[in-house]
Amino acid sequence: MAETADFMEYAYFRKNITEFAKAQISIAANSLQYGTLAFGGIRGYCRNGKTTIFRLREHHERLMNASKMLGFEYYIEYEEFKNIMGELIKKNNVSGDFYVRPFIFCDTPRIAPKKPGLEFDLAIYFLRMDDYVKFDGGVRFMSSTYRKYNDASIPTKAKAGGAYINSFLATSDAIRNGYDEALMMDDHGNVVEAAVANVLVVYRGRLLIPDTGAAALEGITIRTVVELLEHAGYTVERERIDRSMIFSADELLVTGTAMKVVYAESLDGRPIGTPNYSEKAKPGKFCKFLQEEFEKVINGEHEKSKDWLEVF
Repeated sequence: MAETADFMEYAYFRKNITEFAKAQISIAANSLQYGTLAFGGIRGYCRNGKTTIFRLREHHERLMNASKMLGFEYYIEYEEFKNIMGELIKKNNVSGDFYVRPFIFCDTPRIAPKKPGLEFDLAIYFLRMDDYVKFDGGVRFMSSTYRKYNDASIPTKAKAGGAYINSFLATSDAIRNGYDEALMMDDHGNVVEAAVANVLVVYRGRLLIPDTGAAALEGITIRTVVELLEHAGYTVERERIDRSMIFSADELLVTGTAMKVVYAESLDGRPIGTPNYSEKAKPGKFCKFLQEEFEKVINGEHEKSKDWLEVF
C-alpha cells in the first residue's frame, strides 16, 4: 500500500497544477457520498534516460468510455490529457518509476443520487512506485463468497469508484482469513477475475482467459499479455473456467497495471502447478516468459515498445 510520503507534491485539480495537499473537496461532495467516480491506474517508468508512460492512449480511451457509460458527460481530448501528464512529470521532477491515478469526479455538494445539475471534472495525482505488489512467493488466493456483479447491475467495462466496494469486501475478507487476494466467481460459479486484477490460466498446456460475458473488467494489462503471447506465436482462448480447473492448472497468472504479471501460488491452501500438497508452487514457464517480455517493453527493447510507450 502507498504511504503518505509516496504521493508526489503536485497534482492536477480544478484545471490547474496545484499542490497535492491543497487539492481538497467538500465532505458533502457527490462523488464522496455516492461513489460517482470513474478512475484509471497507469504505470510510468524512468529507464535508460527516458521517462515514459505505458499505453497512455489506451488508458485515456478507457477512462473516457467509462465517463460515457456512467453518464458523467465529461470528455478531454487525448493531446490535452497527454500534455497534463507532461506538465506533472516536469513539476514533480520525476526521476524513478511511478504510478498515475487519473479520475473523473464531482465535487458538487449534493445529497441525491441523480445526474441533473452535477458537473464532473478531471483530477490526476502521481505516486512514486517501484513494485506496488510484493509477495514472498506467489499470490495466495481465497475463493471469495462475494460474487462479481455483472453488466445488468453496473457497467463492468468502467472502473467505477462505487463499484469497488465489491472488491474491497472480497479482498478484505481474504486478508482477514490469512490470504493475499480473493478469486471471484459469477453467480454460476465460473471464475471471473481476482478482486483487483485479471487472470490467465495455463490448463493442460492451453492458455485460457475467463469467458465471463459481461462480468469482467477489460484490463489493459491482460490485453497486453494476450498480445505479447500472440506476438510470440501462442494462441490464447476464452473459455468458461471453474474452480476445479484452477486446482489442477499448470499455472495461474495474475495481471494488473500495478503488479504487471505475477503468479498464483495457491487457491484455498491448495498449491497450483503441482499435485503435491506439501510442495510450494514456483513461477512457471509462462510467468517467467511474460515477466521478461514486460521488462523488454518498458526498457524500450521490444518491438512493441514504440507503440506502447509514450515518451516525455
